[in-house]
Parts: sequence; C-alpha cells; structure tokens
Amino acid sequence: MKNWSLTTMTTIAIGVTVLLLIHIGTISLRQCFSRIQDTNLSQQRLTVLMALDSIKYDLAYAIAGEQAYIWSGQPRYYKQYKNGIRRVNSRIEELEVILHGRHRMIKDEIKEYIRVRTECAEEVILLKQKEGSAAAAKRAEELGEEMVTKHIEVMVDELGSQAELEFKVRAREMDRGSMQTVAGITLLMSVALIILLVIVAVVHKYVNERQRAERSLRIAEKRFRAVFNQTFQFSGLLSPDGVVLEANQSALDFAGISLDDVKEKEFWEAPWWSHSEDARTRIKDAVKKAGQGEMVRMEEEVSGKSRQATVDFSVKPIFDEGDKVVFLISEARDITERKLAEQASQERAARMRAIVETAPDGIITINSDGTIESINSALTRLFGYDTDELLGEDVNLILPNLLGGADGKSGTSPIKTGERRVFGVGREFYGIRKDGSEIPVEVALSVIRLEDNQIITGIVRDVTERKDAERRVKEFYSTVSHELRTPLTAIRTALGLIQGKENKPVLDIACEEADRLIRLINDILDIRKIEAGKLDLELKKLSPGSIVERAVGSISSLAEDKGIEICVDIKESDLVLADEDRIQQVLSNLLSNAIKWSPAEGKVYVRTLEAKDRCRFEIEDEGPGVPEEEAHKLFGRFEQVSARDNREKGGTGLGLAIAKAIVEQHNGFIGIERSESENGNGDCSKGSIFWFEIPLLKE
Repeated sequence: MKNWSLTTMTTIAIGVTVLLLIHIGTISLRQCFSRIQDTNLSQQRLTVLMALDSIKYDLAYAIAGEQAYIWSGQPRYYKQYKNGIRRVNSRIEELEVILHGRHRMIKDEIKEYIRVRTECAEEVILLKQKEGSAAAAKRAEELGEEMVTKHIEVMVDELGSQAELEFKVRAREMDRGSMQTVAGITLLMSVALIILLVIVAVVHKYVNERQRAERSLRIAEKRFRAVFNQTFQFSGLLSPDGVVLEANQSALDFAGISLDDVKEKEFWEAPWWSHSEDARTRIKDAVKKAGQGEMVRMEEEVSGKSRQATVDFSVKPIFDEGDKVVFLISEARDITERKLAEQASQERAARMRAIVETAPDGIITINSDGTIESINSALTRLFGYDTDELLGEDVNLILPNLLGGADGKSGTSPIKTGERRVFGVGREFYGIRKDGSEIPVEVALSVIRLEDNQIITGIVRDVTERKDAERRVKEFYSTVSHELRTPLTAIRTALGLIQGKENKPVLDIACEEADRLIRLINDILDIRKIEAGKLDLELKKLSPGSIVERAVGSISSLAEDKGIEICVDIKESDLVLADEDRIQQVLSNLLSNAIKWSPAEGKVYVRTLEAKDRCRFEIEDEGPGVPEEEAHKLFGRFEQVSARDNREKGGTGLGLAIAKAIVEQHNGFIGIERSESENGNGDCSKGSIFWFEIPLLKE
C-alpha cells in the first residue's frame, strides 16, 4: 500500500464515492416507495374511516325512514329506508375490500347485526302494513330494534378504533424506518462528501504541485539553458556513440557556427577539430573511451572563427541507474592565456635565476625549520662549499644562530613570533667556511608566507674589507684621541699659565682656537661612539628645573659677553629619568646656538612644560631664523645653515647631530619651529624655537 501512487489512491476513493452514491440512490428510491406506501396507508385509513362513518350515517338514515314510515305510512319513507339499507350493505362490501380481510370478526359481526336489524325492520314494516302503526311500534319494541342499532354503532366505533390503532402503528413503524433511512442517507452523504472533499483537496494539491513542478522545471530549464549558453566554458552533450545533441553558445560563437551545423553529426567531424587530422583521431578515441565508461581529459588545440586556442578538454560519461552510459558531457576550458602566462613565468624565473646566480652577494632561502632550500653561486664561493653539500643542511652549518632573535636567543626569532616584515637588516654574524675559518658577514633576512609555510630569504654580504676599514678608522680615532687631544690639552693649560697682559690678545686667540680644536675632537669622538652604539647613559631621577638651571649657569658667561638676557620659565612637572651630563650637553648646545644667533642686547627664552606623558624643553631666540629650505640640514652631520646677517658663526656642524642622537637615546624627540610668521623674504621675523621632549619618570 505504501507504494500506491496518488492516481491509484484517488481512483479508489472516487470508486468508493460512486458506490456510496449508488447505495444512497437505492435507499432513496426505497424511501420514495415507502413514502408512496405511507400515502396509500393514509388514503386507506381515510377511506376506512369514511366508510365507517357512512355506515353509521346510512344506518341512521334507514332507521329514520323506517320510523317515519311506521307512523306516517308514506311510501317515500319506506323508499328512504330501502336506500339507506342498500347503502349500508354497499359500505360493508366496500369495507371488506379496503381491509383486505383484517378485523374480519368485528366486520362479520357488524354485518350479521345489520342483517338482523334489517329482518326486524322488514317484519315491523310488514306488520305496519297489516295491523297498523301501533302494532308495528309495539313489535319494534319487542324485537329490540333500538338496542340492536346501538350495538351496531358500538361495533362500528370499535372497528374504527382498531383500524385507527393499526394505521397508527403502521405509520409509526414507517416513520421510524424513514428516520433510520434518513440518518443512514445523511451518514452516507457525509462520508461521500468527506471523500469528495478529500479527493478535491488531494487533486488540488496534486495539480498545484504538478504546476509548481512544471514551473520549477521550466525555470530550471531556462536557468540551465542560460548557464549552459552563457558560460565561458565550451560545453556539449553527446550520445554514447559521439553524436552531437547540444552545444552551448560559447562554443558555437567561438567557431562561428549554429547548432544546426553540428547537431546530429559526429563530434570529431565538427569544425573545432578541422585544423588537424591527428586532433580528430584523438577526439574520436577520447569519445570512444568515454562511451565505454571512462573519463578522458587532455590538452588540445581548437579552431575558431578568428583564432586557435589551447583548451583543457574532457569527456565525461553519464550513467543511468543500471550503470549504462546514456550521455557524454564534453567540456573545454580556454587556457591559452594561462599557457602564455606559464611561459612568461618560466622566462621570468629563468631571468631571476640568472640574476641570482650573477649577483655579487650570497643569496639563500631557508624553510621554517632552518633547512637550506636554495643558494646561489656567490654563497657557495663565499663559504667554499659545493651546492649539493649545502642543500637540505641546517643553516647553522654556515651561519650559526642566524634565526635567533635580536638578543641571540632562538625563542625570540622573528619567524617564531610571526613577524611579517623584513628583519635582521644589517645584522652582522661570523659565518663558518668549509675549512672551519670564520668570515664576517652582514645578513638581511625577510619572511615570505606561502600557504601554511614560511620561507626565509637572506642576502649575505662579505664585510671583511669593511671590517678592516672600520678597524683602521677606529685606530685613527684612537690616534686622534691620544695623539692630538692630549698634546692640545697640555698646550691649552700652558697658554693659560703664561697668559699676561702684554701678549693677552695673541694668547686669547690661541686659547680660543685650542678650545675650538678640543671641542671638534670631542664632537668627533662622540659621533664615533654614537655610530658604534657605545654612547652609554647613566640614568638618574632628575628635576627638569634643576637641569635647566645648571645649563643656564654654565652658559651665562657667554650670554653676558654678548649682552644676551636669558629668561627662564620652568613649569612644575614630574621627574625624568635621564643622564644629567648628556641632557646638559644638549641644552648647552641649543643655548649656545641661540646666543650665537641672537642680536646684541637680545633675549633667549628657556621653558619647560609637561606635554602629556613627556617633559618638553624649549629654547627660543630672536635671531634671523632658519630658512625653511635649509631646515632639513639642521640635525645632519657637518651641516650648517647659511648666515642671513653675513656673520661668521663658526662651529663644527656636529652639535645638533649629537644632540639629536642623545635625545633619541632617551626615547625622545627633537625639532624646530618658527616662532612667528614669515616675512616677505621667506625668513622668520622673530627667530626660532628649538625643542626636545623626553619621557617622564612615570612612563
């Protein structure tokens, strides 16, 4: 039953409904006949009652005629009596026909009493004719005519009551049957109606589902046709023996043909393969294999209306439920651009290999576990290995601790922490040659993420010659420090001792130049320390105000000589953690520059204030200002801006560079601002503001 279709179940339901309707019709016909019988019964009841009433009436009519005749003797009354008796007998006969033998006893008794009553009346009437009315009346009384008449009336009433009761019983039975019939018909009609409603609902649902399915099928067909025709891929539908059934629009447009040109024709004879007989043979073999249930895929050339293309071609079999090949799907994807791109990529790769092989520096690639993946010729020459001896080896074989962090610990390696940037730029190592000797190298590393892997690329440069040069520069600085600064210090001391009034101008010049030479040598040595990363700081908790006061005190004599007033404005702030001597050096440099460039009788302003989490130092002068086009030179080495007032200011050009390095060593910033607006020549009208900021102690 579970496998019955909707059509079968609907047919069965309709058949049951028809049978129910036929049964209902049969019952209805029976009920109609029963109603006819009921009508006949009512008619029969009415006829019986009318017959009984007629008997009583006619009997009374006859007796009245008898009585009138006895006392009057008139013939018309005798005739009335005769007519009445005849009608009574006629009614009795009619009653026998109507009752069909029922109530025979009472009917026969009534008939007998009427006969007796008739005989009595005949006797009385005869006596009337012979002896007169009195004798007839007396004889009627003796015969008990009145009693017989009453008895007849009682029996007629009894017969009427019995007939009425019988008719009522039969009517009640017929009504009960009618009610049962109506109930049955109602039940059957309800069942039939429910079945019909169910059938209508099922049919309606089936029709709706069928319509939806048809609409969905049409929509799906349109979508399939749209996709099939509009796809960039060439697609076709073939029979198992290779006859073309369908081809999408892309394939047809490429060849400049219509579907009618290839439909119902063998696929390998289509224009797409017209350029080569070998191509047709390969396509025919591929279709044959696909028809046997095997999927075939290959690269092939196809002919188009205006060009040829390289395609990734495949033929796939489509099976039915019995694993029989019913269709073949042919697909071809245009890979011409990809092939050209692959060719171009191969050419680029070849050029890159040539560049890498001819590069003067060593180039190495390492995977995430430190295994060497590739190296160039420069690297093999640098370390004295053959290429095969290094590929697949640990990089620590030639560059120990290369993948360690900045502190030399492997746990902080950028590749371990997932940095996605160039790292290790300018890091210096000692590589190990094949013969075990060390060689100084500089390595720049970068990480490249390829899917789930990380590849490290390194450029290795031999810095042996640079190290030798640095060693010689270091020796030169040592010579400057010991061979120049020491004698100059002794000369300056001697000049101070012999300085007298007579030759004071000459000695002042000598002392000034000696001091200048000492400052130059000190600046050069400071720059050297900065370059070598050896500018050590002795950090202390300091008050910004005390730093400024000491710096102003150390430079006050210079300000007095030039008549410059130094105005100090110190705001309360938290302490800073700084090297007092180095910060003093920065402040002294900025103050001396401000004094140097300020006009006579001018002012230099020194201010401190808190700027968020930093302490800001500002030195403002009233000099000619810094030209905007030369501001970028200020913090460079050996750089000086040109004087706008044609005065020679002197200096080494290293002071601001050293100041910048010291401030940055404190994790701070340094810069310059114009104090007011520019004048018509592009200069600042009221000098410059040099400032620097260093973090407060709480940060």
